Amino acid sequence: MMPAKAQQLPSPGQAAPLSQHRVQSGIAKGGTDSTWVYPSEQMFYNALVRKGKGEDVGMDDVEMMVAIHNNMNEKTWRQLLVWERMHCKQCDDPRLLRFTGRPDELSLRARVWKMMGFAPPFDRHDWVVDRCGREVRYIIDYYHNEKLPVDSKMPQQFNFNSQTQIELDVRPALDSFTAFGDRLRFGLMKMLGGEPRQPQDWPRAEQTRGGNEDGIKGKQKEWNKEQKQFIEKMEEISKSCASRIQDYNTCSDEQDCSKKLLAKDVCVAEITCAKQAKNFLKALEKGDENDIGKKYEEMVKCTMEFKEKGEKLFV
Repeated sequence: MMPAKAQQLPSPGQAAPLSQHRVQSGIAKGGTDSTWVYPSEQMFYNALVRKGKGEDVGMDDVEMMVAIHNNMNEKTWRQLLVWERMHCKQCDDPRLLRFTGRPDELSLRARVWKMMGFAPPFDRHDWVVDRCGREVRYIIDYYHNEKLPVDSKMPQQFNFNSQTQIELDVRPALDSFTAFGDRLRFGLMKMLGGEPRQPQDWPRAEQTRGGNEDGIKGKQKEWNKEQKQFIEKMEEISKSCASRIQDYNTCSDEQDCSKKLLAKDVCVAEITCAKQAKNFLKALEKGDENDIGKKYEEMVKCTMEFKEKGEKLFV
């Protein structure tokens, strides 16, 4: 996983600044006393670019996309807790341990619905919940239903009545007899027009959730001069050093990796630290090993300082 600062840097070719503000969710996080934190607009957009899905995304669309994402996750957690109510006496503090996106793997139920002629879900997640020491996996299928009404305004994080044309199918995975029993009990309750009940102060984390709806704080409309210069340098590195970076990422052994790392470092330094790169290449020509090592260290230090200063520009 990339460091948070790196995730907040603009993607190559990005047309305008995006907010770096992150909001706390209402989803209790396993192993902590806090809740999960949602990605900022910048982090969300960077993830789309990494997945090859950012080409047609306008900068003005990202704020709405993040709002829908956050609202959808809050609804997912709320529906998951309805299932967890059946175990409220054994566990007063269910927490989300981890989650996995599996958009290309249809669940059994989704495959059956598809065979019957219904549209498949546009996404699938598996959420693993810590039920007070016991791990329980849930399957969530996300469907887009154009027949549903849609709000004209941006959905608020904790507005569980918001209309986004997204339907959720949340249920425990059939990994155990307990999950199988829960499915049967839940289905019977639904048939009788009810659902599992809960104590007044359950779950415990719900009483102290850290969610907020501060929204965008001081959203930057355009990059300043220093930010633009840093972005231009990064884009030049992305274009000019792409092959050397790829070569290093696919190197075969220690000797091969050392050569390709050197080539990559020189390419990056020629763009960000021209003086130090030139001094290193001169030392390389002379063949003085001590001077070569010294100039290489100076060159790498310079490129690291460039990166660190650039990251601070976007904090």
